[in-house]
Amino acid sequence: MFKKLFVILSASLILLSGCMPFDNLKRDEVVEDEANENEQAIPLRNINTTDDKYYKSLKNYEPGVARGEISYGVDNRIDVDELETGLMRISKETFSIDDYYFQNGQYLSKATIRNWLKRTSEEPGQSSDKFIQKGLNPGINEKAYKNASIDERKEMLKQNPKILSYILEQNYLQDSGKDSVKIAGISLALSFHSTYYFTVQDDQGRLHRDEVKLNASEVKEYAQKTGQEVINRLRQHPELQDVPITVGLFHEEKHGAVVPGNYFAKTVVKGGQTKANWENVNEKYYFFPSSDAEEDHREDHNTFIQFEEKIKEYFPNYIGVVGKALYRNDRISKLTIEIPMQFNGKAEVISFTQYVNYLVKQYFPDEVVEVNIKSSLEQNESLIVSDPSKEDSVVHIY
Repeated sequence: MFKKLFVILSASLILLSGCMPFDNLKRDEVVEDEANENEQAIPLRNINTTDDKYYKSLKNYEPGVARGEISYGVDNRIDVDELETGLMRISKETFSIDDYYFQNGQYLSKATIRNWLKRTSEEPGQSSDKFIQKGLNPGINEKAYKNASIDERKEMLKQNPKILSYILEQNYLQDSGKDSVKIAGISLALSFHSTYYFTVQDDQGRLHRDEVKLNASEVKEYAQKTGQEVINRLRQHPELQDVPITVGLFHEEKHGAVVPGNYFAKTVVKGGQTKANWENVNEKYYFFPSSDAEEDHREDHNTFIQFEEKIKEYFPNYIGVVGKALYRNDRISKLTIEIPMQFNGKAEVISFTQYVNYLVKQYFPDEVVEVNIKSSLEQNESLIVSDPSKEDSVVHIY
């Protein structure tokens, strides 16, 4: 385990930082592990910011019954992460982290999810679940498709793309007395393609890949109808007839995107009810610097460029600075910055980290900011977490 953390106030740090503009900087606590070679640094997930308060988990952990299935539906890893954490964020508005326990989904099996992701024209596979197993994606003429040429098949798929890519389930539990818990809420995320990527195989076994960009308004219309149908199906289960159901609708990003997609609508259906009343969700991720960020949030983009320029002026081994910002209701909810650098020793890391912390306070005083400073070999060197609700930042040297 880790040995006791201690404050580093070395002479080298004083010498290196003496020329920096720290007149208005209250010295933050810089902590470092006095670790053995086989010991690991504190993982990032152990440091929570304002938005990163998590649900309590059960002592006896149970993996979701559809564990691992998400990777077959959602193509981008960043979309997978946002689909899960974003659904938790939406769920907090209905299921308080103080009153509910989190559990991975226990009702929708792999077989049911696979069947629901099929087309309405396809035969469902075997499933022991009691839910309706019919597919939810738009159907095609299966007989005509089998007899069509490669080009004709491509055109059929472009005209009738699959839109729904995955259904993620989360369960929320409450104490029921005598050291037991009961299901008290369920949340579902329905994830939808922005671009439909597909493969057609010819008679020789060769694969022909193609894609079609989906119309966003048509996706939204289909998503709300599909969400309503999923709610109707959930209510068939005896244990889910009287619990609140939260549903979030998620729009994926295209392949190779540097930021994830976003939730665009949500609903909360009270216990015993089925009617969904959809509410728009105003969330979107932006990459800094980028033309999209400059066009939609010019002031924030310019501030980021100024922040980057200050780093470039100070440190000769500058490589680059990139950021990812989650906007909620057109304001930055959280900004994550990554700075890869070339360092020549621990003293440089400490000095540079303190300077960056100073800049964060100057340029982003009202935002939750997480800065990850890495070496050119992608090794974590330091972490800064700045929260406007707290006077001092958390600064960690690995």
